[in-house]
Amino acid sequence: MPDRSTMKTLMMYERLVPLDREQHRTLRIHQGANRLGFARDTNSMLLAASELPLAALDYPCVFVQADAGHTLVSIVGLRDKENLMIEADGSWAEQHYVPAFVRRYPFVLAEQPGQDQMTVCLDEAFDGLDQIQGEALFDAQGEATPYLQQLQQFLLSYHQDMLATGRFAQHLADLGLLVERSIDCQINGERLTLNGFKVVDEAKLRALPPDTVQSLFASGALGWVHAHLLSLNNVNKLGARLGHKLLAAASVPPSSTTH
Repeated sequence: MPDRSTMKTLMMYERLVPLDREQHRTLRIHQGANRLGFARDTNSMLLAASELPLAALDYPCVFVQADAGHTLVSIVGLRDKENLMIEADGSWAEQHYVPAFVRRYPFVLAEQPGQDQMTVCLDEAFDGLDQIQGEALFDAQGEATPYLQQLQQFLLSYHQDMLATGRFAQHLADLGLLVERSIDCQINGERLTLNGFKVVDEAKLRALPPDTVQSLFASGALGWVHAHLLSLNNVNKLGARLGHKLLAAASVPPSSTTH
C-alpha cells in the first residue's frame, strides 16, 4: 500500500462525460449530501510537489512507480480502501490539508480521442449536481460563468503541476535517490505493513556532488525533498487516528431488538 490501483487517476469517478454547453447548460454544482464521501475508499492519492509544504504537515508523502515513470502520493489511510481523513458525515478531518486531487472532483481534465486539447469532464454520478441550487456552469447565453472559468484555470494549473511533479520525481529516480521502503505499524496489537512505495535515501542525498545539490536547491526541488523526508513521521499520526477509530468501533454496543 499504496497499491497499483491507487495510480488510476480517475478511480473516484464513475460516469465521466465531457462537459457540454448544451447538455449541461442549466446544470448547477453544490457540495452534495455525501460531501467528500466519494474519497472514503481511497487510502492514497496523487499529490503535486507544489502541495508538499502543506501536505507534509499532515500525511506521509511518498513516491510510487507510475506508468510513465515516478510520481508522488499522500498516504491518507493505513488499510486498503480506507481513508482515515473522511469523517462519518463525509467531511474532511478538521485542520488537515485537503489535496487538490480531492478538491477538483467532480471535474477532471481528460484527453479526448482525436483531440489535441484537454477537455473538462464531469462525473454524472456526483450527488451535488442540481438544476436549482448551487453554482451555475453556463449563463443563459451558454457562455462559461466566472465559476466555470475559475474551475478551468484550477484544473489546468493542477494538470501542469502534476506534469512538473512527474519530472521532479523522475529526476530523483534518475539520480539514484529513490529506494523501496516499508514501514511496520502496531495498531492496538495488530501489525500493519506499508509497502509498495519509495522514499529518498538520505545517505545517497548527502553523497551527491555539490553542483548537483546546488541545482536541486536552485530549482526548489531540494526543499520538496526535505518536506517529503519530514512527512514520513506522519505515519505515527495515521496510526493514532486508526487506533482511535478501532477503539471507538469496539466500544459501540451491539444493537438490540425490543420485543
